[in-house]
Amino acid sequence: MAGILTILRKELAGFIGSDKGVFLVYAIIVVVWSFMLLSGEEGVGGRLWFVFFSVIVAANFSSTVFISERISGTLEVLITSGLSRDAILFGKMIFIIIMTAVIGLSCAVSAVILRAALPEIGSGRVFGVYDAALYLSATFFNAASSAYFSVRLGNPRLLHFINIFMLGAVVVVYSAVSTFYTLHDNFLLLGFLLLAVLFTLLARSEFAGERITRPVIF
Repeated sequence: MAGILTILRKELAGFIGSDKGVFLVYAIIVVVWSFMLLSGEEGVGGRLWFVFFSVIVAANFSSTVFISERISGTLEVLITSGLSRDAILFGKMIFIIIMTAVIGLSCAVSAVILRAALPEIGSGRVFGVYDAALYLSATFFNAASSAYFSVRLGNPRLLHFINIFMLGAVVVVYSAVSTFYTLHDNFLLLGFLLLAVLFTLLARSEFAGERITRPVIF
């Protein structure tokens, strides 16, 4: 647990120390998606806004904590620092989930404020309990698959496209099956959670067996 907290503090410090333009971009994203929530439809179609929003945000954080550090060699320094590989993996995944959840919550709060201030702009449903659970399950799935593919991909910069493709594939399969059978909304949430657990186990195996390829200079 101490190792995970160390990674969380490291990633948070790195995010806070980012270029100020990063915070402006996220602020714009929150406002834009808040308007989309207000104008969105009810039901599964409307809930998919949450799903695809999660992959956009989680993929950005995944690119920073997995891909950028792997390309720069910082990840190898972490692995040889005495921290366990599990702590590094889970610390980074938890950071992605927390930050994506915070931005999602900011989006929902912003939508509530906009609805109160400008009731004429839309009446779409803002986050409910199920919506939040679906958003977090999709975020967990994105973080886990990013951790796995950050090791397996020959070109790590393709991670964004892989994330979007895989999440889209899950949604397409769910939508296709639901046209023939009546599926409870929980099936989509459960599907994300099961895949997230699977990719977490695969990522843990990859991290445990990964070799250090470049020397670390102290």
